[in-house]
Amino acid sequence: MKNTKRLLALFLALALMLAVLTGCSGGDSGSGKESSASASAPEESESAPDESEPADSGEEEAPEDEPIHVNPYEGTEYPEGEEIVLWSQSMGDIWVDFFEKSVHEYNLEGRGYTIREEFIAGSAWDERIAAARASDTCPTAYIQSYNHIPTGVKEGYYGAFDDYMDSAVFDDMLPIVKEMVSIGGKTYAIPLLCEPSMVLYYRKDLLQKGNYTQPPKTWQELIDMANALKTDEVFGLEIPGFGDMGWSTWGMQFGNTGHGPINDNWDAPLIDDGYRDMALFFKELYDTGAVPEQPLAGYTDIKPFGQGDVVFQICGSWAVTDLINTYPEVWENTGVAVVPTQDGNLDKTTATIGGWVYVLDSKAEKPEGAADYLSWLVSSENPERLGQYYVDVEFAKASPFASIAAWAAEQAGDGAEYVDVINRISSYGQPEAAYPWDISARVASLFEDVAMGYDDIDNALKTCAEDIQQLIDDNNLPGTDPRK
Repeated sequence: MKNTKRLLALFLALALMLAVLTGCSGGDSGSGKESSASASAPEESESAPDESEPADSGEEEAPEDEPIHVNPYEGTEYPEGEEIVLWSQSMGDIWVDFFEKSVHEYNLEGRGYTIREEFIAGSAWDERIAAARASDTCPTAYIQSYNHIPTGVKEGYYGAFDDYMDSAVFDDMLPIVKEMVSIGGKTYAIPLLCEPSMVLYYRKDLLQKGNYTQPPKTWQELIDMANALKTDEVFGLEIPGFGDMGWSTWGMQFGNTGHGPINDNWDAPLIDDGYRDMALFFKELYDTGAVPEQPLAGYTDIKPFGQGDVVFQICGSWAVTDLINTYPEVWENTGVAVVPTQDGNLDKTTATIGGWVYVLDSKAEKPEGAADYLSWLVSSENPERLGQYYVDVEFAKASPFASIAAWAAEQAGDGAEYVDVINRISSYGQPEAAYPWDISARVASLFEDVAMGYDDIDNALKTCAEDIQQLIDDNNLPGTDPRK
């Protein structure tokens, strides 16, 4: 029976994947909107990303009949300066337009450097980076996600910014972000944004119809409300699929257990009662019918909620942009809240904090040029420079800098309660995990085995711990945390 259920689940998952690949996508190729799948995602290593994770931010290749993007500032004559090359992934029209304009405005000031930024499709990113490293042709600085920093520093790929930038830049960073970009007292990345991986979206009109005055705060309230409000046409709750739980639940794991699945020395698993509680929570969601048997879309896609198919959906903060621009009528009745916790304490970590940073190539010949541009971009004296990006994406991202976050909050105004929620979640979120992805994937399998009835809870916990110990041994992990 267990094997039959696994085969059925695998078949349904493959069918959903095929439907997603051949149908409409959350990417924005030419829509003029930010991609709804813009979260950074974990990768197994700098050179070998796990393809099960959305490392390319959901960006699609442009259709053949769509005109190739042309930089509107191409051909502009700038004051003479040393050329500095930057690379960025191409993460939607808003992203590209914003950074093209930023580079243009910087170059016009004639600060002694001329920035040239190249935007590369996510599907080609890893190959380009690997080839550039092999041939010593890396750009001076380039975009990466937070989780790359520890391994990149350990491997000697990145240089520190400290000798090239005023300390005021680092002092303006939010504490959690400063921790994420610093190793050994040195700053190895300049952050651009923070995205909580888990935010609760809910239909205010449907809650009101069901005589609920506020969104759920505890796991049990979420289960009860999802079941009470679902109908034959509308599901109660959409949650991450098990394949995405490996990375999307990092924050939830830390908030519920106080730690990750391995200890600080990386020499033993920590699969305890906190993980038991989480596995049983997911099981109850499925057993009671609070969630559909299979996800309605990929985790980074807010479409099920936007199309009115669910009362609640757990998705990342990036979904705000898509809801406002693509589903404005639904957005009018949308509430945004912290994901419920077991005990209702909403001041604990509930989300992984992903996002994008610029890293400095360790072999860069002109690091001062990239540092000057980035200092200019994130200046606390001119917070509107980077702050405009948050305006452009409807404040779906949080700023890593206190001064820019304050400026953005003023632009959002008093009526945008969701901005406060996103900033609040970001302020105490959990950094992306640095341990190998296989461990995260094994935790996701634990949740799946229990929730879908493939294994009983006691044996599932025991087997998960044993498998993680085997991964620790096979990968010689003890004492290898690159953050230490």
